[in-house]
Amino acid sequence: MTRPTSTCGREARCRVDVGARLGRVRDVRAVARFMPITAQSRAVIIDKLEYAGWRDCYRLDNGTMEVVVVADVGPRIMDVRLRGGENVLFQVPEQLGGVGEGSFQVRGGWRLWVAPEDPATTCALDNASCSVEILDGGLRLVGPAQEAAGIVKEVELRLSHERLRLVSRVRNVGTTTRRYACWSVPMMRPGGRAFIPLDVGNARDYATLRRLVLWSYTSLSDPRYHIGAGLVQVDQGAIEPKRDEPGRPSDESKLGTDSKQGWAGYLVDDTLFWKRWHVQPGLYPHGDATTEIFSNRELLELEHLGPLTTLQPGDTAELVEDWWLFGGVTVPTEEHAALAVLRDYVRRTRPD
Repeated sequence: MTRPTSTCGREARCRVDVGARLGRVRDVRAVARFMPITAQSRAVIIDKLEYAGWRDCYRLDNGTMEVVVVADVGPRIMDVRLRGGENVLFQVPEQLGGVGEGSFQVRGGWRLWVAPEDPATTCALDNASCSVEILDGGLRLVGPAQEAAGIVKEVELRLSHERLRLVSRVRNVGTTTRRYACWSVPMMRPGGRAFIPLDVGNARDYATLRRLVLWSYTSLSDPRYHIGAGLVQVDQGAIEPKRDEPGRPSDESKLGTDSKQGWAGYLVDDTLFWKRWHVQPGLYPHGDATTEIFSNRELLELEHLGPLTTLQPGDTAELVEDWWLFGGVTVPTEEHAALAVLRDYVRRTRPD
């Protein structure tokens, strides 16, 4: 599969140093310089550029990590990579550059959904342009109202010298009460392995439970799954070819856990995509799963959710997460050894 790169013509540049309080920049063509708060802080460069046929796109670059956000549709994050590396996100080539389609477009990249999963609300169209505000080291994008769901989606991104902070908001703009959970869905390119934790409680307590949530089309005998005492591994590269038979595609599968640890990772080649978040108390929509993995032969979705929130008109639900990319990473397949490596990344990263 051919994937577009981000080396397109630049239209504007805004250079912002991490740690400064910039506030609103009304003219993206202005250049502002601020002193960083620490010697380790690096300048974050924000470029306005064309990308994959879309004209209103922005690249955030801290010298190590590059992120491309599309404002012509979405909001969508379409490209995340280490500088000089390959995009870790999946893309659908024939849907790149499109706008105004009359049906939901998978496209690839990262998207914000709402749960419980309902085609009428979860798959409300996001094919129109978003408003954009340049922030200190980042962007705020606000999509148009999705009438079917009664909501507006807002995404705020801030890139520091080490991580991307992503704040997703869903606001009820209708006239009736809604009940939704924010749902973060990064679609990862094929060929990697995903990791999500299984919580281990007190084995002496007979009432201590944990949940492994299986969708109706999931088989635990599938070779993609390696489920241990404290770790679920999903090997996207081990998914068997789709069989030519009626019904749901045979290569699709999904599971989740009710882990309260707030981390997940995806290793493709030697690059580890790593995300952390605070698991909020409350009821979760899909069998109380906080973390979910959907996969097929084309991609893997490394998903997590917030709790169900009752939204009166004007109310907002929020989901905060942090992303890191690490290069030169190896994770063994044996569970004990894999957890030893992954717990090191847990210690090194914190969702502030």
